[in-house]
Amino acid sequence: MTIRHLKVFICVCKHGNMTKAAEELFIAQPAVSNTISEIEKNYNVKLFDRINKRLFLTEEGKNLLIKAQEVVSSFDEFEEQANNSSKKPLLKIGSSLTIGKQKLPWLLRKLKENFDDIDFQISINQTSVIESKILGGTLDFAFIQGRPSDPNIKSKLVDCNTLIAVCGKKYPMPDNVTLRELCKYDLLLREDESVSREFLDHIFALENLIVTPIMESISNQALISAAVQNLGVTIMPEALLTRQLNNGGLRKITVTDYEFTRNSYLIFHKNKTFGSVKKEIFDFCYKNYKNTKN
Repeated sequence: MTIRHLKVFICVCKHGNMTKAAEELFIAQPAVSNTISEIEKNYNVKLFDRINKRLFLTEEGKNLLIKAQEVVSSFDEFEEQANNSSKKPLLKIGSSLTIGKQKLPWLLRKLKENFDDIDFQISINQTSVIESKILGGTLDFAFIQGRPSDPNIKSKLVDCNTLIAVCGKKYPMPDNVTLRELCKYDLLLREDESVSREFLDHIFALENLIVTPIMESISNQALISAAVQNLGVTIMPEALLTRQLNNGGLRKITVTDYEFTRNSYLIFHKNKTFGSVKKEIFDFCYKNYKNTKN
């Protein structure tokens, strides 16, 4: 088996289709099919279930994909370092959306001030995408809110923040409510499967509360604007609401029997090996994250 076999396997997994993988790799479709067959025959393993001309990873295939990504990532890092030994080292950092807006810019400025001999490549995306990039080896480390979902990702707690409930100044609800009472009002929440929504859904589930928001959005700003227009109550990090709270567009609702506290983590692949320079930067980020300014 060669690196080429693994790269073809990863590309087929990416598309779930051999023809599309062949197009991306600029090779003939039969060559892709033969490569997958060679892997399956060589290791006596079934990588895909073929159903209605579509490919679905088997459990063995899912496990081997993780390992293949690790091997290819290590090989790509070797080539990158070998080919660019005379150039600046490149550090690839990721973050979830809220951290990318609030914390990362200040931290990156500090990194550039302290490590001017390093080039940085930044990826800001949804948490699920960032975790996939960590697993695929295309990021060195990243910052996310909430614990990572995959056991192959290690995490270190760097901060905790508080979410608050807010509504427009004319929205008809009292300043103090219980969690159960809060759920009876018009809720404006992030979309399903977002970290913020999963965090809140977990809290509601613990209290056996069923929540059906009147508005869902991937945009925090859209939810804030809806709350300012007295359409309902939203729950999000207090740091995102400072301007509207200060100018009177929003008012804070105190949930008397619950505090919405969420943790932030520095994550990396469990098999990731940092060189001395990258380890120094990793430690710098870990120690200084709490001091970042919003």
